Amino acid sequence: MNGNDLKKYSVILDSGSGVLFQPLDETKTYILSAKHVFYEDVKHDNGPDTKELKANISYFFSNSQNEPNEIEIIYGQNYFEHSSENVDAAILILNGNLGFNQIFVDEDCIAFNECLLCGYPSKIGDNENDRYSNYQINRKVDTTNNGYFRLETNFGNLNHEDIFGFSGGGILRLSNGMINIVGIQSSTITDYANGQIDVVPINKFIEIIEENNLSEIIPSFLISFEFLKDKAFDISAGILDENISYTRKFLKDKTLEVINSNITPIFIKDLFKERLLINENNGVKLNDELIYLTWLEFLTLINIAKEVSCNQNDLESIFSMTRLLYKNTNDDWQSDNFLRDCLSSNYLGLNENGTVFIKTKSNPIAGNIAYYKLEKGSLVPRIDTFRKKYENGILTVNNIGSAVSDVDEFAFDKYNFVHFEYLKKYMLIENSEDFKPYKKSNEQDLLIKLKEEYGKVFGI
Repeated sequence: MNGNDLKKYSVILDSGSGVLFQPLDETKTYILSAKHVFYEDVKHDNGPDTKELKANISYFFSNSQNEPNEIEIIYGQNYFEHSSENVDAAILILNGNLGFNQIFVDEDCIAFNECLLCGYPSKIGDNENDRYSNYQINRKVDTTNNGYFRLETNFGNLNHEDIFGFSGGGILRLSNGMINIVGIQSSTITDYANGQIDVVPINKFIEIIEENNLSEIIPSFLISFEFLKDKAFDISAGILDENISYTRKFLKDKTLEVINSNITPIFIKDLFKERLLINENNGVKLNDELIYLTWLEFLTLINIAKEVSCNQNDLESIFSMTRLLYKNTNDDWQSDNFLRDCLSSNYLGLNENGTVFIKTKSNPIAGNIAYYKLEKGSLVPRIDTFRKKYENGILTVNNIGSAVSDVDEFAFDKYNFVHFEYLKKYMLIENSEDFKPYKKSNEQDLLIKLKEEYGKVFGI
């Protein structure tokens, strides 16, 4: 993802802006915006002017449309606003899954200087439908009495009239290949913006959802592994790819056992929580698609090794024998910093001699098993250095529960550590010749071989 994707998720909403979000219900798409964008001034001959909800509102996706659409606003059906008059937050619901499923809520942002205000100010840009702009957030100034964030931007000398139209625009951040939404711009502080804006935090939109029993604002791939099946076992053996072509198809087909079970990504997320991540307890990172794609492959291979399809009741027992931990990084998984994080991760419930599978965004160097596996008690120099510090009582780590603490147990002397890609890259691709004989005609022999090979790895 790059800066252009922030524009993709930003929408023109009449004279304001909004942010597109795919909720848990894959048949809907939300537009998150400021409540006041949906209201208009109505003049009365007898009595004061009032603000009333618009009958219709137009919206425009700059990346996918030529003409704006118009939708009727029906309060309580496709339009919901925060119950507090002092909270400038509203959700407009569109029918259909429009594919905006790579955006995640961030309720605990601390990196405001990495955020951008994204939207469509009316006086910036060359034409009506090409007004997209973004401005860097410099810092968080304060939290206001109503719970808003007061942020400082790099508007410079722009005044309120110049940036009119940003209302409802997202405070968005690109992080580790994801878009995080921190909140929605509500207003400038004075007529002269002076670089400061008030922002409705994303948790106010979660309150709207809870108040009205709407579909949660989490990505649709958390509903079912069905959304990930086409990406599973997407492996290639290069010029020898024909050797594993049937095995790859066989594994993809076997994912249906997981997809059709009662195990879902959101069940895994809720059950294991911080036990899914390496030395992390940041909830937004539990919404990374790669975690659940890996789990789909992991459970498929477990099913093959066990000969019995797993269900929800099996997951805790599986986690007592094996552990699958993820870190969204391209760093070498055997680097000092990474190994230190492994030492301080959560191994609650994992039996001694259990196997910890590590998944990262990058793969180890192919062709050498030493890059994939760290057997219990490994004498790898880096680990040996940690071990000596541990034995001498001088090893401290950043623990997920507190700032700094002593390591309770030396994990590398208790568990085996294997990079998850060992199960595919090394066992299948690097040994592709072993799978060349298998076709549909001898599929049962392939199943026997896979059961034997993966049974050894999982200890089944």
